[in-house]
Amino acid sequence: MASQVIIGISQLSHTYPGTRKTASKEALKKISLDIHAGEMVAFLGPNGSGKSTLLRILTTILRPSSGSVWMGGLDLIKNPHAVRRCLGVVFQSPALDAKLKVSENLKAAGLLYGIPRKQLKQRIESVLRGMDLLERCDDLVETLSGGLARRVELAKALLPQPRLLILDEPTTGLDPVARQEFWRTIETLRAGDALTVLVSTHMLDEAERCDRVAILHQGNLLAFDQPGRLQCEVGGEVLSIEGDDIGNLQEDLREFLNIEGRVVDNVLRLTLSKSISLDDLRQKFQNRIKKLTLSHPSLDDVFVHFTGKHLASEEIVS
Repeated sequence: MASQVIIGISQLSHTYPGTRKTASKEALKKISLDIHAGEMVAFLGPNGSGKSTLLRILTTILRPSSGSVWMGGLDLIKNPHAVRRCLGVVFQSPALDAKLKVSENLKAAGLLYGIPRKQLKQRIESVLRGMDLLERCDDLVETLSGGLARRVELAKALLPQPRLLILDEPTTGLDPVARQEFWRTIETLRAGDALTVLVSTHMLDEAERCDRVAILHQGNLLAFDQPGRLQCEVGGEVLSIEGDDIGNLQEDLREFLNIEGRVVDNVLRLTLSKSISLDDLRQKFQNRIKKLTLSHPSLDDVFVHFTGKHLASEEIVS
């Protein structure tokens, strides 16, 4: 991992003002973290966690209430125009004109980026070839599959040869095959260029691809580390138990195993620091246990560890 810090975020906070009918909302609460050049970092959390606000600040769309951000040696708050020249962004919502050809979309974007016309044609051709899209340059965007259209969005973001690539929920609406193809493309780009990638996501498998994961919840930064290290911090294997009268079962298992469990969505979850006999457990509580599941800790377990809730259940509530 490179040691150079390319993004420095310090005590970053943002509060959306209230109205006559709604109170003000503190969306980010003194977030501090450093991101190194060449890293791929995920911002993981449900809707309302602060991910979108953080990305809006990093893409210079939103000015924070307080704190500082340095990107590529530039003060984002004082020099937003200079920072934008370092960025390539793929937004969650489609940003292509469906009635235009692929090449026409890229040409319009290139002119907005300020790429000289003499260089633009060559740059478009280079990017499309690198994305395996050259044969699609004259296709109308509306005729493309969702996966191909997303790759065109990525090609557009790469036109100015950015040092930083920001992906906001980049695979929303894509089928599993298209999602895998999209991430293979990202890995290829990272292998070929010294590209730093920031990903906003609520998908656990996407976060696990990244070098480090920042877990956000209700505007707070709960943890920031490598996925494997976060999972190890939870403990050993996780035993999930479903049954009747789960509250009393929790008390009895605490006494039997000397382990403090946690009930999440009516499922008792025990983090094991030592080996136990599942056969003994079934025999003693056979009439009260309906299902046992033993698994290695996941990033969802990390989220549960900090919040007491599953990431997916938070997503539904938000």
